[in-house]
Amino acid sequence: MTRDSSFVPQSGGWRFSDILRDFAVVWQLMGDPQVSILLRVGFPVLAILYWISPIDLWPGMPLDDIAAVVLAGRLFVQLAPQDAVRRAQVRLGHISPDEPDREVWDIWDEDDKTIPGDWRVVDDK
Repeated sequence: MTRDSSFVPQSGGWRFSDILRDFAVVWQLMGDPQVSILLRVGFPVLAILYWISPIDLWPGMPLDDIAAVVLAGRLFVQLAPQDAVRRAQVRLGHISPDEPDREVWDIWDEDDKTIPGDWRVVDDK
């Protein structure tokens, strides 16, 4: 199964590395004037309030608090303007500025394990 390179999702998957990339994008978007002030203030405040709230879905376990922060970060990236997210991803190196619709992490197709690039023969004599 190959990935369509014409679409770059605003946020990644659910692996730990994808979640960390999303939080790096959130950090970049916090200073972007194109992102609404309500979005920049609202989501972090709600996530922090839930984190410190004595009301928990699973008392004694911080899993629901962690899930709330991860979901808030994911929603933040999804609701932010796509241009701002794309700029943040380029600044962080998540996507290439030359090919804005292709992820830098996808250097080869899943079916073909050939790395794209130019080569030349160098004569050491």
